[in-house]
Amino acid sequence: MTQTSINYGIVLYELSVPGEAVEASRRILEEVKELSKVLESPVVPFEEKEKVISRIFPEEMKNFLCVVCKYAHAALLPEIFQAYQDYYNEQHKILTADLYCVVPPSQKQLEGIRKFLLKRFQTQDAKIRIIKDESLVGGFLIRTRDQELDYSLKGRINALQQKLIWR
Repeated sequence: MTQTSINYGIVLYELSVPGEAVEASRRILEEVKELSKVLESPVVPFEEKEKVISRIFPEEMKNFLCVVCKYAHAALLPEIFQAYQDYYNEQHKILTADLYCVVPPSQKQLEGIRKFLLKRFQTQDAKIRIIKDESLVGGFLIRTRDQELDYSLKGRINALQQKLIWR
């Protein structure tokens, strides 16, 4: 993610645009690939981009999207939306984590993992995305912020191999 995307994401958050409008705009761009191409194209005049934005996007997002297009940064919109979400989560003390596992955890296990993360990272809430990864053999791996917590069989086997190599 570029610093430009991060800056735009923070500005979008600071503009107090409702989250629903940001999410609706993100979904529109994700679902209609041709729209992204139009907004990114240097051949399409800015006035035409303004017309498209005013007809399609939520009212609260129109000015922001026009500025992004004016400075030819429309290609960064997916990153901008991600930066917005990251900054939103940071401001509201919400931890985002990716849980890699062979078999999805039960609801009880997931709640235990969530409580562990809340305590360890001292946050108020945690959003956990479950990603299936059969290469782990068993157990799970959590990636969040700049940390990786490896409780997988693959990780344990690798650690044991390293220990035996260094003897």
